[in-house]
Amino acid sequence: MLLAASLAQAATQVPPSASSDLAQTNHLARSVRSAQHEQSAYVDAKALLAMPQPTPAYRTDLRPAFAKNVPTSLADLRSMEQHVKALAARVSPAVVAVEVGSGSGSGVIISADGLVLTAGHVCGVPGRDVNFTFPDGKTARGKTVGANQDNDTGLMRITDRGPWPHAEMGDLLQARIGDWVLALGHPGGFDLRRSLVVRLGRIIRLEPDALQTDCTISPGDSGGPLFDMHGRVIGIHSAISSSVAENFHVAVTAFYDGWALLVKNPGEKHQADRPQAYVGAKGADDPDGCRLTAVDEDGPAAKAGLKVGDLVVKVDGREVKLYASLLRWLAETEPGETLSLEVKRGDKLLSLEVKLEASPTKGP
Repeated sequence: MLLAASLAQAATQVPPSASSDLAQTNHLARSVRSAQHEQSAYVDAKALLAMPQPTPAYRTDLRPAFAKNVPTSLADLRSMEQHVKALAARVSPAVVAVEVGSGSGSGVIISADGLVLTAGHVCGVPGRDVNFTFPDGKTARGKTVGANQDNDTGLMRITDRGPWPHAEMGDLLQARIGDWVLALGHPGGFDLRRSLVVRLGRIIRLEPDALQTDCTISPGDSGGPLFDMHGRVIGIHSAISSSVAENFHVAVTAFYDGWALLVKNPGEKHQADRPQAYVGAKGADDPDGCRLTAVDEDGPAAKAGLKVGDLVVKVDGREVKLYASLLRWLAETEPGETLSLEVKRGDKLLSLEVKLEASPTKGP
């Protein structure tokens, strides 16, 4: 009954269901341009060019309790609890912890031959070695395939022989604010002593460029899947901030629309993992940019004059809308490079130069 209790609590904390008019923005890419790709030992180019398709699903297929704005009886709660337990057990085998270089995150397998969706800032450049860990502790090897840092989409592939457990792909054509969802991942990294972490919540924001839920996600969850109540992947965890109330996900439509870019250079090999750049600051999402919540003493940010409470609005001329944007752009840089920041401090607008250093840890 613990899950039933959490269902009842969550139902009172989210807005009522409302129709979302995203028919034009949640379209699927209708075709992928054919191209010749160099064969490599670890990539089957033809397989990678096959864009996954969403599995059809209808709201009427769900239990009646999910059609209500809030559960109205104990029977509703029990029905939802049974459904969620069965759903979590069905999709969990496809959720993996990933290690890439000195970083880690989560991912979800979407094909029997081992294609893995993740976040772009977890994936990085093509050809990097990846170690995948399954919920039961078993491991597999793989490679990064491609990433789009602008929308934080990433694609990897398991290179060990399958077949592999995998989840179905979904869409957001019928999604509404208030829909129930499941977030899975490995907050804090993989831990065999605990089961895969499952969080139940609801969609609280649904826009062409923003998918937000009240499913609490934390560092280590990046790249993990967001499932609808049909068990289809509808998003990938992206923005992890110091506030557990700010939970953003990359909509699955971004993967469909950008598939050609993700598989553009499947034969490209990454010669060596780059050292991770370190800025020495952490932040949280703010309506006007990224608000710094911590600045390491003697770190690059502190040396540049940044302070807790500063609002970062631009980095190298690019507008900052999410803390995840800083993390993505850091993934593209190397120690020794300099970032030009536009910062608001009270009524003042400052321009500061931050020279990045080699990361002493896995953090930013």
